[in-house]
Amino acid sequence: VKPAKRLVSLGTASRRLGLCCTNCGTQTTTLWRRNNEGEPVCNACGLYFKLHGVNRPLAMRKDGIQTRKRKPKKSGSGSETIPSTSTSGAAGSTSDLKSSSTGNTSTGDR
Repeated sequence: VKPAKRLVSLGTASRRLGLCCTNCGTQTTTLWRRNNEGEPVCNACGLYFKLHGVNRPLAMRKDGIQTRKRKPKKSGSGSETIPSTSTSGAAGSTSDLKSSSTGNTSTGDR
């Protein structure tokens, strides 16, 4: 089952007074960007131009801003962290090799 699309309210979307996208004319966006001329563009138009090299068509303009729902943070278990024993064990084995190789060199010279 696909979750319903969420639309950002005007309170959470970035809405600067007097600022509108020079390409599509929208006044709300999650992030304001600038085009090659330094003019403000909305996030969608800026990313579209970056990817395609042409301005975003006005037909692609949406009325609302679509966002994704974040997964809740898991706390306490610590199973997602990498155990330090594997990395320290590898470091310890390389240091043991270095000490044994220097030891072999000194005994080989005698």
